[in-house]
Amino acid sequence: MLISKSDIVSLAYITNIDDNLIKDEVIDSAIHTYLVPILTQSFYDEIMHDPNSYTELINTYIKPCVAFYVKYLLYSQQLFETAHYSSPDPLKAPNLFDPSVSSLISFDVHRTILKNILTLARQKEQILINHLNQGLYSLYIKPVNNRINGFLISN
Repeated sequence: MLISKSDIVSLAYITNIDDNLIKDEVIDSAIHTYLVPILTQSFYDEIMHDPNSYTELINTYIKPCVAFYVKYLLYSQQLFETAHYSSPDPLKAPNLFDPSVSSLISFDVHRTILKNILTLARQKEQILINHLNQGLYSLYIKPVNNRINGFLISN
């Protein structure tokens, strides 16, 4: 795995949340939705094949980017499922959802928080892109934009 759940908690969260709240599927989704298009599939595969050759890239640039995208993808779910629980008991999982929590945070505040998390994720992404564009990695090829003026260009 490119990033551990504890890495995500330490990089993207202020409070120490339970690692069980972060699902592997969400990590995979963040990686394949946000990271692979930046790195390109071939460079991502190379990093996964030989991570020891890319420890600085992974630890300094990739992990922070992925961590904030995972937080972005999980924020709403975590807010509503864990509002009254600091360490959820798996046996209570069916009872964690509390619809009354929606009244505690207004839609505007919720949207602002999500927007701030996304802004941080995009900043981490841009730092990663800037690092990749320095030409330090011979296998990295800048992805080709498949859209021109909003239209998808196919081969």
